[in-house]
Amino acid sequence: MSRIHKLDPVVIDQIAAGEVVERPASVVKELVENALDAGATLIEVSLLEGGIRRIEVRDNGCGMAADELPLAVTSHATSKLSAPSDLEAIASLGFRGEALASIASVARMTIVSRPEDASFGMEYQVLYGRPGSLHEASASKGTRFVVEDLFAELPARRKFLKRPATEAAHAQAWVERLALVHEGVGFRLEQDGKRCFEVLPEDDLGQRCAAVFGAGLAKNMVQIQAQADSITCTGHVGPPESARRDARRVHLFLNGRWVRDARLLRAVREGVKEFVPIGHYPTLYLSLQVPPQRVDVNVHPQKTEVRFRDERLVFGTVVRALRQGLAAAPWATRMVGTVGSTVQDRGSFPAPSWQRPQDLSAGLSSPSSREGFFPVPAPHLPMEVAAEDRGKGEFLSVANTFLFRAVAGGVEIIDQHALHERVNLEELRRELRQGQVVTQPLLVPALVDLSREELDLLLQHQDKFRKLGVDIEAFGETTLAIRGIPARLQRLQPEKLVLDLLEIAQSHRQATPDQIQEEMLFSMACRGAVMAGDAVDAEALESLLRRGADLPQDRTCAHGRPVRVFLSLEDLERAFYRR
Repeated sequence: MSRIHKLDPVVIDQIAAGEVVERPASVVKELVENALDAGATLIEVSLLEGGIRRIEVRDNGCGMAADELPLAVTSHATSKLSAPSDLEAIASLGFRGEALASIASVARMTIVSRPEDASFGMEYQVLYGRPGSLHEASASKGTRFVVEDLFAELPARRKFLKRPATEAAHAQAWVERLALVHEGVGFRLEQDGKRCFEVLPEDDLGQRCAAVFGAGLAKNMVQIQAQADSITCTGHVGPPESARRDARRVHLFLNGRWVRDARLLRAVREGVKEFVPIGHYPTLYLSLQVPPQRVDVNVHPQKTEVRFRDERLVFGTVVRALRQGLAAAPWATRMVGTVGSTVQDRGSFPAPSWQRPQDLSAGLSSPSSREGFFPVPAPHLPMEVAAEDRGKGEFLSVANTFLFRAVAGGVEIIDQHALHERVNLEELRRELRQGQVVTQPLLVPALVDLSREELDLLLQHQDKFRKLGVDIEAFGETTLAIRGIPARLQRLQPEKLVLDLLEIAQSHRQATPDQIQEEMLFSMACRGAVMAGDAVDAEALESLLRRGADLPQDRTCAHGRPVRVFLSLEDLERAFYRR
């Protein structure tokens, strides 16, 4: 082994570049953020071969003086920090003083810059970390960076780059992210001489969302907003059908900085879980404004992870903004009308013709016992059924799971379990707002054997369970007795409910009481609902549809799955190759 020695500064910068410069997109991100910190109102990015061959970033910011250019590409040189106390309240996008030195160490870099008060610009070159010449150059106000032949002298790094098209897509993603959040700044991106993205300085957030997400999707996005203490949360969220299994369409910003924080993503999932399917992420632009002294951005080399000093307050604000915004969204209910609405409620859409038992014999069979089934009385709706009206608004059951009916412009399909689950959830919430859920005592308590630890854990939440209509107590050292369940959930199986409550108590030990309560409501609403494949008679179906006629939202069940789906005539025609 050789003797310990100090590394060459160029090698040091190339090692540091491994954390900062992963691919051409990393260069684009750092240079565009520098332009934003410089006060630019117009930023232009040009790529050749996805940025592998050439990256050019031009801005009209404040520019740099001649003596600053050599210093700018030196490690730990920055204009954004001067004292240790500055790290406690970082308001700029950049602050480490590593990015330019790292980029210059792995590419050929040329900088041309002119401050507003200078009569000419200056040009400075660096060749893979080796300083070049400094001389006068013609330049407009601002700075132009040219980065060429990235990793050409580091073949081990270069071989990990993807195809130019892939690298270009990653670079464009960064330009789009920063264009979303920085209103008042224009962005233009060219790839191999072809313009592929542009927003103007005067474009508002809606126009920026259209440029990033597409005009059709942006038109259907709804605004969200919430504030707590000195924290502000604003954003736009897309309809449930735009949700994806990955989080690529989730754009989270903190004080203008794009972040990918796992805990913030969990807060997003929590806020949308009643509106998008489980395991999916929404299309989302969300901007958080937090006082710089209450957040630490100095925890990751690429500055995409953060730490909040008031985590619970921040995450609660995000969850509240999403829930309130989505609950008021126009697409929370399908445009074809609510589940049990009348023709007056639904404008030109045909009113449902509620079917009598003899009308449903082909699709729904009566269960052997209906005692306690759908016990809540439903509001009176007119029963206008005639033989000639059949097929215009009547429901047809398929596989004792899906309810079909013709509506104006197509066909509506309802999932009977999802609808019942949503009805249960909203009715339980209503009872809870009025005081507590009504409990139905069991004639014979249901007994469930548990371990001592499991029994103790459930008994810790005994009062909370009772408020939700679940009456439990110890029955010996390792047995739990369920003496009552919510009165409106007569289909609930106490033993399965206990297993759900135990899982909630075990997996949410750090959750707030309100979060545990919500999880319990979701579980009970699901367990107490008619299941797919269960035969439902006409009277019970009528009761369910009437109870579902005036829900706050009838688009999804408690777990984000669709309650109802609309197939247009165009959809049907395409399915049968008629268009």
